[in-house]
Amino acid sequence: MTVEHADCVVLGGGPAGSTFAAIASKYAPGARVLLLEKARFPRWHVGESTIPAANGVFVDLGIYQTLLDSDFVKKMGVTFIWGQDRRPWNADYLTLKTISRHDGADILEVTGQDFERLLGPGQTQRTPYSAFNVERSRFDKLLLDNARRLGADVREGTRARGATPVAGTTQHEIAWEDDEGRSGTIIADFVLDATGLSHILTRGERVYDETLNNFAIYGYLSGAEWKVTYSGDRDRSTVFIAAIEHGWIWYFPLGPDLMTVGVVTNRHHFTDQLANVDLETFFWDSLRSCPEVSGLVTNARLRDDILPKGARVGACRDWSSWAKEPVGPGWAAAGDAAMFVDPILSTGVTLALQTGHRAAYTWLTQRARPDLPAAPLWRAYADYLRGEYGAFLTLARYFYGNNKAAPSWWWEAQQLVNASGRLRLADRQAFTMATAGFFPVTRALGAGAETVVPLIQGITGGAKGLEAIYHDAGVPQPEVLAEAAYTVVAPCRLDLRTEPNLERGLTGRLEVYHDLVTETPQMSHRLAAAPARIDPSLAPVVAAMQRCADVPALLAEARALLPGRDPEALRGAVLALVRIAAMKGFIRVEEGEGEAQEEAPIEALARSQVQAQAEAPARPEARCV
Repeated sequence: MTVEHADCVVLGGGPAGSTFAAIASKYAPGARVLLLEKARFPRWHVGESTIPAANGVFVDLGIYQTLLDSDFVKKMGVTFIWGQDRRPWNADYLTLKTISRHDGADILEVTGQDFERLLGPGQTQRTPYSAFNVERSRFDKLLLDNARRLGADVREGTRARGATPVAGTTQHEIAWEDDEGRSGTIIADFVLDATGLSHILTRGERVYDETLNNFAIYGYLSGAEWKVTYSGDRDRSTVFIAAIEHGWIWYFPLGPDLMTVGVVTNRHHFTDQLANVDLETFFWDSLRSCPEVSGLVTNARLRDDILPKGARVGACRDWSSWAKEPVGPGWAAAGDAAMFVDPILSTGVTLALQTGHRAAYTWLTQRARPDLPAAPLWRAYADYLRGEYGAFLTLARYFYGNNKAAPSWWWEAQQLVNASGRLRLADRQAFTMATAGFFPVTRALGAGAETVVPLIQGITGGAKGLEAIYHDAGVPQPEVLAEAAYTVVAPCRLDLRTEPNLERGLTGRLEVYHDLVTETPQMSHRLAAAPARIDPSLAPVVAAMQRCADVPALLAEARALLPGRDPEALRGAVLALVRIAAMKGFIRVEEGEGEAQEEAPIEALARSQVQAQAEAPARPEARCV
């Protein structure tokens, strides 16, 4: 038995693990990064669609142009049949905002986590617009081979039998065995758990969302007609999602004559009603029950050369869940090992890529900055992870809660979010941004407050008053705050936060700063994460803010806590701090005789909206069969 040492061991070679290994090796070529993958690639996997938010990761991996030049189907959006009248919702990625040319690539300029209106004019995040429908066997092998190319020691056919903490250190002892009978031990300074739903390091410490507890039955078709084409070509399409009586189906092409199709139904229906039903029969009955799809599969046949062991259909459980703690001393989780969200929005691959990428940047930053304490640095990663997944988890709940296509118990059981009414055409622009992975969305809205505010709350995971995040959205200016009372909505602390700071390019390092952070789960959304850089010496004032009820009392405590500070400078810093907490939604400011502050006027939102349809360039005509 061999005993080795590694700077980092990655458990799992899927999108999260291979991304981490590739980025860590790219920016720390002297480090020993070892990846253990139990399978030998190529191997089949379900989950075959990305969203545009992944493309920044592809650029950093050096494979975006490879994907763009490949025969993978280019995904131009999502078409939903969801609602009472079964009119399609078209989430068209090309209508999001201006498309321009940058370094030879088409670039979609959107507001991402840089939050243009908070950081100042011109600070937008540039992201290539196209997404991809991919055969995971080829796609995952591309990612794994790329990690190997960049210097990671990739070992396929090698299973980790466990990861045991080494007493008195943050190291772990990894016991492994391969499919050729060899075994050994690795002492790892750091471990990334990217083992998917096996979640080796968070096993037994998982929270399961009973309301999003579904099963998927899936297969691959030849001879099926495409639902959506662009200019008649068979290289671009959309993902097609349609509600049926006991769930919904996905239907989209992976190639000219390869269609991936799945039927998602609730666990109770799967276990109670389908116990004695042949899955292939259920699969075909479900497709033929959907009027938008039935005519497309008349001449289709199920393939038996894609799924393992020659199967024609497969089944898996889609149970949304997350690790109670996705980080710990000397380890972190990424991808499904950290959190799994219902597949309704096709976010699984993208979230795996994003979290593997951010985890690698966090590890690289820790390696380059030994002056930083590791625990708060990784808590900042955990905050990022919860924000990304939390937004999509809430959006999935919102989506299920707003489908009234079928009067069945299936949908009645999914009433998770109270909406102000069915989404209108003007609201779909915001939904397009959300399904593409870009938040916030207010600059793409032009509807009234009665529909805008509930929609924003639904897609970001926020609560009442969320619109007050913006500078111009009703939060009083510092001088007005000087006499105000306030109520703490979500207790917060001053702690490390991190951002990749893409304005400086891809550097392999995170910008580290101090910001207000809360542990309140419902505030784990991107708008609460809007970055604000705060002097760390104000930590005692942040603590005092939790126990005070008005700003005058907080100012008095601040003077006592920081007696050496210039009084006027300290006053200005405290008022700015209160305003930041109000914009993030952590406190609610009251004005006048105890009156709660007014909700932001819709005019403030309308002034900042994007005229997406007017700005979007001419594009190929989309044809829906």
